[in-house]
Amino acid sequence: MDEKHTSMLDEKMRFFQELLIQMVNRVEESILLAHAAFSNHDEELAKKVIANDWFIDQLQEMVENDGVRLLISEAPYGHYMRHIIAGMKIVSSLERMGDHAAHMAKMTRGEDFPRFAPFVQRISEMALLGATMTRRAVEAFIDVKAEKAIEVAAMDDQMDRLRDELNRDLYALKPETEQEMERILNLHYLTKEMERLGDHVTTICRWIVYMEKGQRPKLNGPKLQNPAIPRV
Repeated sequence: MDEKHTSMLDEKMRFFQELLIQMVNRVEESILLAHAAFSNHDEELAKKVIANDWFIDQLQEMVENDGVRLLISEAPYGHYMRHIIAGMKIVSSLERMGDHAAHMAKMTRGEDFPRFAPFVQRISEMALLGATMTRRAVEAFIDVKAEKAIEVAAMDDQMDRLRDELNRDLYALKPETEQEMERILNLHYLTKEMERLGDHVTTICRWIVYMEKGQRPKLNGPKLQNPAIPRV
């Protein structure tokens, strides 16, 4: 590949990365807005989150289409090819994260049972953790830093702990009405949705490691210690 071709490919890669970063920003915004809508019982804000999910889907399609064009027309090699493949995989996880934010927004209520207020707050904290993980993951993506990605993936252990504690306390509740039973089930479902945010970010982090190292190790819990990933 000559110098002129490489320069043109670099420019196209910057556009590809910018599209992906725009999608990350949209997803992070949706999670934060869903958190605010859910914790503050703001149904109007929830509608904005649901509407934003359409734009996230469009950005996913744009990234995937641009990635396919690059693979076909540019015949990229080495780190270029890994970057494109990782980006096309990452947007799938981002799209699902946008769905989880939209689901959280759909469970926003103008009023709620007072006894469930602590659970709403704790689920909202899981959403904030998911947003934090998302932001740190994109920083690792921009810098193409495997070690940063591994550190972000380790945060999923905290998300799992929050899920387990919430499920334990939700199961201990004794519903007094059919409406309370329905709300408990919905909160349990939403707890699982928020935990999935951490799983998706972990998947993204695996692809970031692939970008730099050429391998996708299992990232979670104790396995993160000294992963010994060779550069390929």
